[in-house]
Amino acid sequence: MILARLALRNLLRQRRRTALTLMVVVAGFLALSLAGGFMAQTFQGLSDAAIRGGLGHLQVMPPGAMEGDEAQSLEKALPDGEALAARLRQDPAVAEVLPRIQFMGLLSSGPRSVAFLGTAVDPVLEPRHMASAEALKGGAKAPGGAGSRWISADPAAREVILGVGLARALGATVGSSLTLMSTTRDGALNAVDVDVAGLQDLGLRELNDRLLTISLATADQLLDAAQARSRLSVVLKRPQDTAAEQARLQALLPEVSVKPWFELASFYRQVKLLYFAIFGFMGLVLFLVVLLATANTLLMSVMERVREFGVLRAMGLQPGQLLVLLQWEGAFLGLMGSALGLAATLLLRAGLNALHLQMPAPPGTSHGYELNIHLVPAVYALVALGLQATIQVSALFPGLKAARLRIVEALRHV
Repeated sequence: MILARLALRNLLRQRRRTALTLMVVVAGFLALSLAGGFMAQTFQGLSDAAIRGGLGHLQVMPPGAMEGDEAQSLEKALPDGEALAARLRQDPAVAEVLPRIQFMGLLSSGPRSVAFLGTAVDPVLEPRHMASAEALKGGAKAPGGAGSRWISADPAAREVILGVGLARALGATVGSSLTLMSTTRDGALNAVDVDVAGLQDLGLRELNDRLLTISLATADQLLDAAQARSRLSVVLKRPQDTAAEQARLQALLPEVSVKPWFELASFYRQVKLLYFAIFGFMGLVLFLVVLLATANTLLMSVMERVREFGVLRAMGLQPGQLLVLLQWEGAFLGLMGSALGLAATLLLRAGLNALHLQMPAPPGTSHGYELNIHLVPAVYALVALGLQATIQVSALFPGLKAARLRIVEALRHV
């Protein structure tokens, strides 16, 4: 402990140089920790959007559903999807199962016709577990309310929810009458008249320009689907068990394909890889800056203390102990820098979140979002360990230089 006390005294004696080095360490800790919190917010938002946007935690689909041409809406489908959904609802790990039909066709309003991507959902279960109803534009969401509302649960009602871009292309508003055209399971052309119940802003322009939602009852009339369903979205009671439940349900249902949401959310995976690349490069640059700054501080300290080291050697201090002394100095720099960096991170995070800053809309999206940097203790610990290791490495060269000093030359050094 004598070497540790000597190291601390040396740092306190050279306060200006120590303060400059600590500023570099604090800046590195602050930048990486805030970046980690921002990444956590982004990943959380993307995962929630994917899960509550219709994927659920698991997707049950026919084998080969992800392959080939999907132009024929129910060419690859679960032939008795409703029975399979009822079976899955009995599983103790499953909170709910949402049957879905995905199809394509033309939407007509007088002389105008636009291609669409349709999704048929259960009008009762969908708003309970997914964010579809939350994206409605223009007012009340309950039936009979003004503005947009969710589709009716009445099987006789033929209603549709349009993406705002799709409605704009057709000149349609809430209450407009349109014609849906698509092909049945047998390939025959069929059409039904529908009323626009509401408009949706899904956040992505491509989806807003093409997506519409109808009830399963209306889809059954249009597609002659009977009990066939394209997919089943499974909502789990414990989302953290998604991977384990996927493997278990796949073993129980070998006749179908069970996929976790993160395998199907390609946008989530792409953004995650991009952020890891960007912030990984930024972290490498910051670690190099900390490495050079700390090595320079300790090296200058060695050059100014040559005679001191000579006296210590003459008093019996071994070369290896000089190396340990410099390592202690690096350790104290890392500990103090990480502590100050953590305090600065928590204060700046609280200040930024309190401002409720609005971030601009990312490329391809229709609206921005509020900045809310997450508190991620694991990131703080990882950054602190990384900076500590960097500082210890940076103390090696000055320590080796001090250890190689000869006693006589050190005592005569001016």
